[in-house]
Amino acid sequence: MRFITPFLAILCLFCDIGSRSTHAQSNQVIDLGNRRELFIDDHLVGEMKYVQLLVHHPIREEIAVTCDQPWEGNGCGYFTVLHDRQDGVYRMYYHAWQIPTGIEPGGPLTIAYFESKDGINWDRPSLGLCEFNGSHDNNIILDKLGDGGRCHDFSPFIDSNPAAKPEERYKAVGAGFENKKGIWVYHSPDGVHWTPMAEGPVFTEGAFDTQNIAFWSPTEQKYILYYRVFSDGGFKGTRLINRAVSDDFLHWTDEGTIAFPEGEGPQPLAQFYVNQIKPYERAPHLSIGFPARYVDHGLTASTPLLPEWPLREKRMTVTPRYGTAVTDSIYITSRDGMNFRQSNDVFLAPGLRTKNNWSYGDNYIAWHVVETESTKDDSPRELSLYATESYFTGRQSRLRRYSLRLDGFASIHAKLQQGEFTTKPITFSGTELSLNVATSAAGMVQVEIRSPDGTPVSGFTLEDCDIIYGDSLDRRVSWNGDTSVETLAGRPVVLHFVMREADVYSLKFE
Repeated sequence: MRFITPFLAILCLFCDIGSRSTHAQSNQVIDLGNRRELFIDDHLVGEMKYVQLLVHHPIREEIAVTCDQPWEGNGCGYFTVLHDRQDGVYRMYYHAWQIPTGIEPGGPLTIAYFESKDGINWDRPSLGLCEFNGSHDNNIILDKLGDGGRCHDFSPFIDSNPAAKPEERYKAVGAGFENKKGIWVYHSPDGVHWTPMAEGPVFTEGAFDTQNIAFWSPTEQKYILYYRVFSDGGFKGTRLINRAVSDDFLHWTDEGTIAFPEGEGPQPLAQFYVNQIKPYERAPHLSIGFPARYVDHGLTASTPLLPEWPLREKRMTVTPRYGTAVTDSIYITSRDGMNFRQSNDVFLAPGLRTKNNWSYGDNYIAWHVVETESTKDDSPRELSLYATESYFTGRQSRLRRYSLRLDGFASIHAKLQQGEFTTKPITFSGTELSLNVATSAAGMVQVEIRSPDGTPVSGFTLEDCDIIYGDSLDRRVSWNGDTSVETLAGRPVVLHFVMREADVYSLKFE
């Protein structure tokens, strides 16, 4: 089943060609249990009429950090942002680097660290761990791999493996180059002081020239690694994403390149740079990634019309792609870790701005989203994302925070004309149906529960359903004032939504 294209999404407002049929899949029942499902892709969608799967764009917020210290520069990137609830702190890791651009000389590449109490206001601590230009007054946590060699990227995570030792509560993968090429593994008790877990790289079959990431999968009960390869081997061809798995974080089994339906995934003109794949905390069976699309049209009539052409032209004296390549970000989703879907629209575009966002290296989303308090009035908690900008310009770069409602990556969206959609057959184990839903003042949503053959279930028809309007992260659906669906638990059903000027982001049987 494919996403509706933007053209068809508009067209299906006027006719029925946006409908989808699940007749061929009517015997395949999805067991939801009481887990949350997001309408971030078409996983649950059976039929659609006069509605569309709409990608929502993050809201641009404040500058989170500016990388302007002598050990930093225009190439700071490959950010990781974690929320350590146990210690009450947000932690940020990144590679600090000044890239030679033909304007400014280059500098050494190190791994540095910020921290925050709220995920919004960040501090650069003086850690005293590594020397830079004769001083330890800096926030560098690593300046080499093992006994030497450049650390290209470093991606920590909090290890939720129940068997993890306290002194290994944090783990990380880092990629080395030259004679240290491969994936190195580290552990830490506090997220700041790191120790190698092996004397050399533990995985070497890859290109690794990007941010390579790993985590403990609570659903698969394994460590998962996503890393860079090229379609033609070495550093030739299209940039792709491979996956490997491990039981102990030391011994890895390669599982090959992740898969997409035809027309989705990395393309020769729109290659995937970072992958940023991780289980979504509110629905850990769902992996969400934020690949940056690396696009190089070459030198065209549009290139000199992009922002900061004089700087772009000077960078081209180092290598042409430093001036011609541009980047944005999309999202990808998977429920098995190997087979992915791509968003049917860009997620984070460069935008209408004169500088800071149209260079190769801009708009890379940090790994991963975190929950933060909203800065707006009494709004509920939200997702914070962080994305690079001002890459390749001058002597500094920076990271901007973006906000998004919880589960708000995409929705089933209806406009003025009343629309409807039906889920694939499901079973569930909860007692109430909760929706993450938003409507306009004149909008509405109703839910009818049907048998898989399409017959409305008595007591749960559209006529019984109380009209939903408003904006809520947890709206319980009721029929004649009663929210209980306990009598239907374990029974195959389909949910039929009727909606107008509304968005349904996710559902969960509580």
